[in-house]
Amino acid sequence: EEGEGFRFAMQALDGGRINIATCSVGTAQQALDDALAHVQQRQQFGRPISEFQSVQFRLADMATELAAARLLVRQAAAKLDEGSPDKSAWCAMAKRLATDLGYRVCDEALQLFGGYGYIREYPLERYLRDTRVHRILEGTNEVMRLIIARRLLAEPGLALE
Repeated sequence: EEGEGFRFAMQALDGGRINIATCSVGTAQQALDDALAHVQQRQQFGRPISEFQSVQFRLADMATELAAARLLVRQAAAKLDEGSPDKSAWCAMAKRLATDLGYRVCDEALQLFGGYGYIREYPLERYLRDTRVHRILEGTNEVMRLIIARRLLAEPGLALE
């Protein structure tokens, strides 16, 4: 009906947010996979840099953050499929978390590559650029925070579960 266009457009954004979140998770996973291969090949002080505890800690954090983002995206997608009343808040949470963490994982992977990470012969510089724009597409992450907070404030008794 007339006047319903905006509402329909806003509903389509939820699916778009899941899409962007999924793109971030996928790109970050590839960055982690590339970093894992690199640190096992790159030698420093006569041994692979993967043997250094600081490198192992970075890899562990990257994998943990990716797992958390992936699970939240899947939960939000399920809420969207169900038509849950809080689906928009879940999609906003998934988009915000996945794009922030996706960027951070790519940034950490680039750090593990060192200067090579900035060279176009290696895909890390593109992963970083791509995941950075994900934090803007389908609504900035600041807007995602507004959506989440407004949902929480509108119905304080309604837990996001």
